[in-house]
Amino acid sequence: MDKEAVHSNVLTELKRRFDQLQHLLNDALEATAGDTKSSAGDKHETSRAMAQLEQEKIGAQLGELSKLQEILFRIDPRRISKSIQLGSLVETTKGWFYVSVGIGQINFEGTSVFCITPMAPLCKILMGKSTGDAVDWQGEKITVLSSK
Repeated sequence: MDKEAVHSNVLTELKRRFDQLQHLLNDALEATAGDTKSSAGDKHETSRAMAQLEQEKIGAQLGELSKLQEILFRIDPRRISKSIQLGSLVETTKGWFYVSVGIGQINFEGTSVFCITPMAPLCKILMGKSTGDAVDWQGEKITVLSSK
């Protein structure tokens, strides 16, 4: 599996999510701007407060996605390491893992790749391991088949 292509795919997925959230934020801002004062003042104020909370929530999610993008931009996907670390693409007996950002499962060329952070419990026990090493995970033996 091509690590540079997986890395690019993860960046594309983050951009897709960012664009989707930006669209939601724009819609929420437009809805708030178009909201006119009604005769039911309390209902109007409650509606505006709810809209403001939603905008803040979306803003926080956009900020989190920006942080994930920054992490990915610091990873050089051309770098190959002998042991598992940030930026490693790892094949195990449990599947493929990209040690980068925690966005969950992506599909790449028909294969599931789990994007996990170095702080994820499974990743913590895989860090520093090399091809052929095995670890115990929840009573199951997981073997590292390859690491790029």
